[in-house]
Amino acid sequence: MTIETLPPQQPPASLHAVMPAELPADSFGRRMVEALCAAGTGMTVHALPGPYPQVDPSAILAADIALARLPDRAPVLLDGNALFNLAASLPADDRRLRFVALVDRLHWTDPALTADEAAVRRNLEQGALSLMRRVVVPDDETAAAVRALGVQPDRVIRAAADGGGAAALMAVLATL
Repeated sequence: MTIETLPPQQPPASLHAVMPAELPADSFGRRMVEALCAAGTGMTVHALPGPYPQVDPSAILAADIALARLPDRAPVLLDGNALFNLAASLPADDRRLRFVALVDRLHWTDPALTADEAAVRRNLEQGALSLMRRVVVPDDETAAAVRALGVQPDRVIRAAADGGGAAALMAVLATL
């Protein structure tokens, strides 16, 4: 699957995904989107430019524009690698859109970060995740880390990035 932003004249798909453009093919979010597409789910992918998971002004602007153009009540999958660039946009749209994060790991725990950098990233991730209707994770370790940031346990969904995980995610999305 090639990640690209669809031209505005195309009809909206049933699901929207916002993720970094340069996300590796084996990333959790990208594999989950591919599994949903393989299961027949209509999808529009909004690719954010710039490096990830760093905060990037071009990605922030692209995120603001993409989210503002989405129809009310649209389910929106947000790749966890893009949360830093989405953090400022999410509060404006969290009541209007149905946000679901696809998180394979929390970036604030990166051992290469200074204490100040880790604190900033923790606050950004915690704030963004608090606005999610659901957070989809691949394993119990990530689920525990997400819950440790204050996300309610009933909002954390464990799902593999395969056909079974895609079906489970679609069942959850149908209830939002």
